[in-house]
Amino acid sequence: MLTDIYTEDEIQALIVLDELTYPVINPNNNHYQTFPKNITEAQTYFRRFAIDLSGAFEKLQQKGLVRKDNDARFLTSSGKSIADEVRLLRPPIYYWYRDFYIAIENSRAFEEFSARVFGKNLGQHDFCDIEDIQKMLDLIKLDKSSLVLDIGCGNGKIAEYISDLTGASVMGIDYIQEAIAQALKRTAHKRDRLNFKFGNLEYLDFAPGSFNIVLSMDSIYFGRDISKTLFNLNRLLKSDGCMAIFYLNMGDGELPAALSGNYLYDAYNFSQKHHEHMLMKHRIASEMKEAFANESNTFIWKNLIEESIPSLETLNPTINVNPMTRFLYIIKKN
Repeated sequence: MLTDIYTEDEIQALIVLDELTYPVINPNNNHYQTFPKNITEAQTYFRRFAIDLSGAFEKLQQKGLVRKDNDARFLTSSGKSIADEVRLLRPPIYYWYRDFYIAIENSRAFEEFSARVFGKNLGQHDFCDIEDIQKMLDLIKLDKSSLVLDIGCGNGKIAEYISDLTGASVMGIDYIQEAIAQALKRTAHKRDRLNFKFGNLEYLDFAPGSFNIVLSMDSIYFGRDISKTLFNLNRLLKSDGCMAIFYLNMGDGELPAALSGNYLYDAYNFSQKHHEHMLMKHRIASEMKEAFANESNTFIWKNLIEESIPSLETLNPTINVNPMTRFLYIIKKN
């Protein structure tokens, strides 16, 4: 993976030059103003993790990835190819999530918000509350013999909750190093059944047939090709295994299309509950603006407001149809 080859300053320098010359809009550009006009604007991509790039440009020039024209620097053709891939592996939301997991580790506001909205603070940045998790567990029936992979585990609190409840051995992966560090530290005394690993769901290095269950709770979107992601996750399952995937469909229908005709699965409709959850999330977040601001965590509050809804009509004010659906898919080993 390219992000393992280049240093952080080189990664940021490649992305900055790509953004200045070839800006793109993709779903993971969340929380970032695209089309920057200069290096300073482009570095907002990295939030507080932006670092000095003066030495990085020189290193990349020596590697043939950057060329200098008077005082300006540009990507070479090979540099452009590498920069494009690095930008996909490190989208703006990657740096947002780094900020998020650092902030919520000791946030009393997030603790209260999560207790009120999700029923328990499990570090959620998705839509899974305690009831959703329990309904999933009722279907997949984990026990002490179960080997589980949790894709996009964040700070590992959901994986820990599931393991504590069922006795299952759970491996969690996430590409946010701060989240994985928190998970490893918190669960050090449970290493016999809980472990965590820094990784990307597009580059999994587990042996085929390693797991009984693969969980993806609102995380499969981070793969660029859902059909390829499903194929790679499927090969990690034992012969009698299954995937459990919570999926929010905003009208694209990518997951249902990828499943159709290729996998045996059952789909459980959580749409009505999701709409109610979105309304409650907006109401409670609105009430807690000051609590987040007092912790200098307004960026979390803003995100909670933006991803929730004040009323169902705001989703589609012109017609009385709600395009947002959410399902839990239980997918059998292919």
